Amino acid sequence: MIRGKILYDAPLKRFTSMRVGGPVDALLFPRNVAELKKLVRTAKQKSIPILILGKGTNLIVRDQGVRGWMISLTQGMQKIKTKGDVVEAEAGGSLQALVQSSMQKGLTGLEPFFGIPGTVGGGLIMNAGAWGAELKDILLSLTVMTKDGDVVERPRSTLRFSYRRLHLPRGTIVLKGRFQLRKGTQKAILERVRSYSAMRMKAQPLNYPSAGSIFKNPKEGPAGRWIEEVGLKGYRVGQAMVSDLHANFIVNLGNATADEVIRLMEWMQQRVHETKGISLEREVKVGGV
Repeated sequence: MIRGKILYDAPLKRFTSMRVGGPVDALLFPRNVAELKKLVRTAKQKSIPILILGKGTNLIVRDQGVRGWMISLTQGMQKIKTKGDVVEAEAGGSLQALVQSSMQKGLTGLEPFFGIPGTVGGGLIMNAGAWGAELKDILLSLTVMTKDGDVVERPRSTLRFSYRRLHLPRGTIVLKGRFQLRKGTQKAILERVRSYSAMRMKAQPLNYPSAGSIFKNPKEGPAGRWIEEVGLKGYRVGQAMVSDLHANFIVNLGNATADEVIRLMEWMQQRVHETKGISLEREVKVGGV
């Protein structure tokens, strides 16, 4: 079908940062846009559902797994090109590789994203952000594949972003983004990166598997604050635990199941709503049967 790797009945706990989840019928790694287009059109002809998997850093896959195909762009679509102060990055490359490449070229604008796991494509879909910056702020244009397999470049002015979300038609796949950066000095860029990195290490539980922030921050204030105020820091459901460092993180203590993680998320939402009257909206995606 394609020359890229195909894994059948692949256990998704190996491909998600929370390290939970059942198998997917097939996990496919197209090497380029042509192979991706072939997969998209074949899936449409055969009525096979498809999902795009980045590095699985913002995803909880249910224990029963996923029916259909999951497609990963991480083994063929990772190129980064720089022309002046404009950087073009393919969706399958890591966000960290993009940050590092720009640092080496003395380009500033990506420092707040240092330490955010995941791919460029995943970061764009989630409108990743930290320390007051969001990817939409530096985006010039986006190249996507439609559900029919057509490739289209869309300028930033035609795209709609919101908090932790890029609004695209169902079935659209992000292929690459073009970013407007600025000339800087490597010394100043490195200092900012070190500062953000130190804050992240101090505030986030990086020693356990997690899926990053579980809930979006509501208008009333940071989600972690309300979860902590209702006394849930350190609360466990099986091997899934609300981090005792940052209450908006759930960590896998070793052998958590997706069911345990999801039940803990639901309990956090219920407690905050009952006690504070605040509705927490999930930032992580839950997928599968």
